[in-house]
Amino acid sequence: MGERPIRAAVQSLTSLRTAAGADFRALRAAVVGRAEAAVRAAAAVAAVGPAVAELARPMATVADEAAEATLHALDAEVGRLLALLHDTPPPGRRPPFVAPSPSVAGGPPVPVPGLAPEPELTDGVRYAEHPLTPPAAVGAGFARQGSISDCHLVAALCAVADRAPWLLPAVSAGDDAVLVDVPGRRYRLRPTLPVDAGGGRLAYAHSPDGSTLVPYVEKAFAVYGGGYTALGRGGLPVEALYWLTGRPSYLLRVPKAGDDIVAALVESGQPAVACSRPFDDDRSGAAAALRYRLAPVAHAYAVHGLDAERRVLLHNPWGRRHPRPVPLDVFRDLFTRIDWCETDDDD
Repeated sequence: MGERPIRAAVQSLTSLRTAAGADFRALRAAVVGRAEAAVRAAAAVAAVGPAVAELARPMATVADEAAEATLHALDAEVGRLLALLHDTPPPGRRPPFVAPSPSVAGGPPVPVPGLAPEPELTDGVRYAEHPLTPPAAVGAGFARQGSISDCHLVAALCAVADRAPWLLPAVSAGDDAVLVDVPGRRYRLRPTLPVDAGGGRLAYAHSPDGSTLVPYVEKAFAVYGGGYTALGRGGLPVEALYWLTGRPSYLLRVPKAGDDIVAALVESGQPAVACSRPFDDDRSGAAAALRYRLAPVAHAYAVHGLDAERRVLLHNPWGRRHPRPVPLDVFRDLFTRIDWCETDDDD
């Protein structure tokens, strides 16, 4: 099945879920309201009033159970459709974590003799041996930012995993090394990862299921970028997207674009990262950021799409405190840019 019909079906089901949820809430309110009115009318009759009140409870329960069953079925169907996107790449595209073919990546990775030097760590962090383990599932939530400010990379990973998982780097283990293949280059890494010097937990990017593919991709990017300390100073998502995928990558200046242009990019299905602006000296902007659960500092978010009310849906690479849906006009005020990459030559 083609990617775009699946995404259209997901969007339709998401809109249907929103409408169904509103209808069920209205139905429940009507049931409870009428029952309460009946209770008030029957209050004068001692024997009737309690009976009416008891009748209202199962009626509300029936409405709640119907809503839960319907919304659960819609969520399950959306999950199955998204699984098709994540697990079945379109013809001619490589599946996640399989080495790219020359026709896709522009040629085999350039071999790097020996092992790459261990990237410089931040204070309080050391290296420890960790075998490569693949994630149980691939999606926007499979990568989480750690203790350094590399949201530009982790948000890009989340965006690619969500919208074009077949473009993720290929990672494999062999000969006492972990190999990370990105288009045009192979990183041969020691099988070690940064951990907290005290507790021994992974210090930087990680996956919620404890798999280690994400931190090894981050380690390769740290080799590319000059160490974790340099990586933690921040960077541009457009560079991270290009490094990850090798695909043409661009940026859109959000404040200068109209709502329709922003909406078209958000809905395009291309991996995209939105960058919020800092709110240090802007009280109204800081208040709006708080209202929509945005970070109080400049931050990068994976773009997830639009909801039925044409509000922008964002994924926080922290793995928590995901923003509330942001109206397009507010989005253009609070965000500076959207960085994005193409997924194939036809898009």
